[in-house]
Amino acid sequence: MITVEEEKLGKIYDSRIIKRLMSYLERDWWMLVVAGSLGIVLMAGQIALPVITQRAIDRHIRASARLLYLSPQQAEKHAKFVYPIEDSLYAVPQERLSKIEPRNFADSLNYYLMDRKKAAQKGIEGYRPAGKEKLLVPYEDLSKFESKVLTFLRSDDWQGVIRLGIFFIVIVFIRLIASFAQIFLTTVAGQRSMHRLRTGIFGHLQRLPVRFFDRNPVGRLVTRATNDVEALSEFFSEVITSFFYDAFLLLGLVIYLPIYNWRLALVIFTILPPMLAATIIFRRTIRDAFRKVRVRLARINAFLAENLSGIKVVQMFHQERKRLGQFTDINESHFRARFSQMMIFAVFRPLVDLLAVVVIAAIIWFGAGWILAGPVTIGLLTAFISFAERFFEPIRDLTEKFNLMQQAMASGERVFMLLDEKQETYKGEAKISRIRGEIEFRDVWFAYNDEDWVLKDINVKIKPGERVAFVGATGAGKTSVINTLCRFYEIQKGKILVDGADIKDIDKQKLRSGIGIVMQDVFLFIGDIKTNIRLRSEIPQQKVKEAARVANAAGFIEKLPRGYDAEVAERGVNLSVGERQLIAFARAIAFDPAILVLDEATSSVDTKTEAIIQDAIHKLLEGRTALIIAHRLSTVRDADRIVVLDHGRIVEEGTHDELMARKGTYYNLYKLQFEHSI
Repeated sequence: MITVEEEKLGKIYDSRIIKRLMSYLERDWWMLVVAGSLGIVLMAGQIALPVITQRAIDRHIRASARLLYLSPQQAEKHAKFVYPIEDSLYAVPQERLSKIEPRNFADSLNYYLMDRKKAAQKGIEGYRPAGKEKLLVPYEDLSKFESKVLTFLRSDDWQGVIRLGIFFIVIVFIRLIASFAQIFLTTVAGQRSMHRLRTGIFGHLQRLPVRFFDRNPVGRLVTRATNDVEALSEFFSEVITSFFYDAFLLLGLVIYLPIYNWRLALVIFTILPPMLAATIIFRRTIRDAFRKVRVRLARINAFLAENLSGIKVVQMFHQERKRLGQFTDINESHFRARFSQMMIFAVFRPLVDLLAVVVIAAIIWFGAGWILAGPVTIGLLTAFISFAERFFEPIRDLTEKFNLMQQAMASGERVFMLLDEKQETYKGEAKISRIRGEIEFRDVWFAYNDEDWVLKDINVKIKPGERVAFVGATGAGKTSVINTLCRFYEIQKGKILVDGADIKDIDKQKLRSGIGIVMQDVFLFIGDIKTNIRLRSEIPQQKVKEAARVANAAGFIEKLPRGYDAEVAERGVNLSVGERQLIAFARAIAFDPAILVLDEATSSVDTKTEAIIQDAIHKLLEGRTALIIAHRLSTVRDADRIVVLDHGRIVEEGTHDELMARKGTYYNLYKLQFEHSI
């Protein structure tokens, strides 16, 4: 069954979730601050590299000038950057042309401003002087000089290119270090935060009431602490890192490009409306596709879990082919949903690339005309082509990181919904140094759901050291008595007293430490036998062995190759039912509780094993208050008192002989099990 929760999609960006995630940074917040600052460094480096390229081209590689007629006002205003030729004719470097309006060109040629002293050293004459220090040489004449001569004449240009090249390499190296530091800091901060979050989830889960686990499958809760936290981890390591870089780069380009050259910046910005429209459409369609993939993946997980859990039934009734067909249908549905999702990406990513190519083509088209007209240089055009490519980087990142952002917000919402579940309250006001074992149920009413009462007006008083058995048909309320005594569930009416104190006033840890429970379905943890007996507490090894001896478990444990260090597999599957039960008894003895609860403790074992366990029970119950829940009525004959439950009410109470003499409910139950002996 697919829950509505699996179909929910959070916002692409949810400030509440981000704020709560940031709270897990604790003392590592400075790492994200530094990473953000490094984003500014990376942005500056990305913008600086095309600028260096432009200056290398315009000032050194293709250092050209044009002849213009300037008015006296223009000549005075730009006196530092222009070279007088004659009267109102001036040589103006190409990169300064955009500053002069209007422009009155004398011709269409490009000129090179050659150093007059170096030209004299090589005997170069016949060119018009430009100012006091330069000669005006047509650019096409440079090809007439020998290579060595040209190298000498343009030595300043070579030195300028080398200086800018070194500066270029230094910036690249700084960007490399900054990028490494940014990724390292965000990853470390993210992983530490996720470590705290996982620990917090596990600790929180352990303190949630049992009622919570009744309505939430274990698989879903495991997913919260694993898959969902992993999605948030990827958000830190991938999305946050990209955000610092992309956000600052996009902001930097939007601010800097109009200042650098508003004409070419306008060409780039004209693509924003169609790009924005395409992004909005993409966001809407990909959200729906993402939801469909999640739902179908959840169906696959649910089907696999169900099939593997019931594999014996599947094989017993020869359902392999039918189940494979059902899985194929579900898998095919997932494939189609995933394929649709990939198609959306397959359309949007090339569309972004196409728009980028269109922008670059437009820059070249308009830039070429502006080069001829004067306001744009070849270096500037080259720089803006690089800027256009950088401008689309954040948009491409959006397509690649969208899934991660969507997943992280959805996962974050589910994780924090779990963490917002109210925990059990453990503290109590009653002062009890050690539980003696007196128990009283006084007018107790209890229901798991609303007023569907499972226990109705229960009144029982049990003295310290007394053995009381609770019997009845399935659903009579026997296990509910134990659940309410241990405060796994809270009663709605009445009181349960332990040693005269209301259990609601007793600290839960104190209460439960005084109660030992041995269930029908014994749960063993992965590890070894001694760890499963003392449950990682400080119980000494000698006490563990003594507990095993009293519980009749020492015999089979010491026969194992590694004894008490013998490995226990998941849920103890490498041990028999009886062996697991004996370990559970040893565990109860090791913790020495004043109250012992046996819930169907011998219902799943053979007669021989039951005899061993019964002997262990007799040793275990000595000096302790005991509540015994049993279907096998033969196991309760020795109880001091037997309480008979029927549909949540106490219908009979007394010893075995007394109840048999009354020939009531207990007599009928006993007769059903042992009719041949009555």
